[in-house]
Amino acid sequence: MTSPSERSRVHRNPRRAEYAPDIVNGILDANRICHVAYVDGGEPRIIPTLYMRRGEYVYLHGNRQSALLRHLAAGGVAALSVVSVEGIVVARSGFHCSMNYHSVVLFGHGEPVPEADHERVLEQFVEALIPGHVKQVRPATSQELAATLAVRIPVHEASAKIRTGDPIDDPDDLQADVWAGVIPLLTTLGSPVPSGDLKAGIHVPDYVRACKVLP
Repeated sequence: MTSPSERSRVHRNPRRAEYAPDIVNGILDANRICHVAYVDGGEPRIIPTLYMRRGEYVYLHGNRQSALLRHLAAGGVAALSVVSVEGIVVARSGFHCSMNYHSVVLFGHGEPVPEADHERVLEQFVEALIPGHVKQVRPATSQELAATLAVRIPVHEASAKIRTGDPIDDPDDLQADVWAGVIPLLTTLGSPVPSGDLKAGIHVPDYVRACKVLP
């Protein structure tokens, strides 16, 4: 990862910025949904989508007719953002109420995944979402592979921004009779629910029960 560029450098609250690759990659690896913004025909577009990071790239995939994926496969530029929220920060003034979070923003030109890696990358998406499942399902058909486009964006121009800890109140407000602190936000996985058309006698496999919730 290179030094931050002018567009990836954090200007607002720069003390919360991080540019170290291990921190940026750690936040990317701890999440699965991103928002990708790009310009199409002079109009802004933003799409929420599944992603994964492998090495120096963030990978996206979907229907081959997707405008976003075709834009990236042609080398188009995009901005990608990821955020996980860990708590609501309750301050003694409305001005200082906030949230605790870990976020990443990256910029880059897309490129198609090399044809030799296409099927492997699609299998890695399944493994990233449901570890162990790719070994149980049938291989993708040639029609499915042909209908799916996979692209990638290098993680070279990126920054992280993090907020943790207590509210930061003005000194004059510290003695106010107002509760202050943090309300944690948690995401949990429930018990697996079988499909209504599941064949009788098929039980929930251990790898499904072992799925871990993302931070």
